[in-house]
Amino acid sequence: MSSDVVPALERLALLDGVPEAAARAREAAADLRWHEALRRRWREARAEAAVRSAVAGASLDGARAPASWLRGRVAAGDVDPAAARAEEAAVLAAWRAQVHAGALFGDLGGRAPRAPGAEVMAGLHRDLTAHLVAAGALQAGDVGRPRTTGRARDAAGADEPVGAELEARTALVVAVLDAERAPGLVRAGVVHAEVATARPFVTANGQLARVLARLVLVRSGVDPTGVALPDEMHAGDPLAYRRALAAYATGTPDGVATWLVHQAEAVTAGARAGAGLATGVLAGRPA
Repeated sequence: MSSDVVPALERLALLDGVPEAAARAREAAADLRWHEALRRRWREARAEAAVRSAVAGASLDGARAPASWLRGRVAAGDVDPAAARAEEAAVLAAWRAQVHAGALFGDLGGRAPRAPGAEVMAGLHRDLTAHLVAAGALQAGDVGRPRTTGRARDAAGADEPVGAELEARTALVVAVLDAERAPGLVRAGVVHAEVATARPFVTANGQLARVLARLVLVRSGVDPTGVALPDEMHAGDPLAYRRALAAYATGTPDGVATWLVHQAEAVTAGARAGAGLATGVLAGRPA
């Protein structure tokens, strides 16, 4: 099925405003790629990017903690979500998912390990929700498995799909994850928006959408460094983020273009933020 979606994704890449926004994103990401800090210290930069991405992504779901707090927990090895309070647990789980994604990036300048989309999605969802099972807040059968009946807990009153429609949209996400020949920025945008709006899992869909998008951006070569921080733009203006997702959910060409441009702008801003992060690594301090 992945080959079937490539032409459709290529057409989305030509929607109004998308080529120009994508070009700006690629230029910013290319500038980041050649930052001096990433010659030898890219592992440190990626580790810090995982912290900041986790904090930004978790904040969009209401779990707020400063990066300094998470950085300290990571340094101390105190990162078990099951042993933390609810809000802190969500941030720690987000960090675990980011670290898992990072293991799938591949070395900078090297080849990424094989990562079938369905397995990746299930594994990241387990990272994000295993602590909920330990707390008795989620059934074990709902971890890493798309829902087949019922509503998602994080739907916030939205009319998310169920039944055959949900099955088809979940299959679409997997197909796009596996469509490696399609434009990377569009793949990331579609995966992000589909998971965030179709909500294929009982919970943690927003977090999963963002970490999957970051993974696609890196593995597709849009951001080969793994140091860009697109979620920081989303977290800085949650209303604009949700409006752009709502535009995508209309299914119109204009709505999809609005979202894809927004995603590209987040990559552009994230690459610039990543350059600041890399400068901090070079100076021996968090940015």
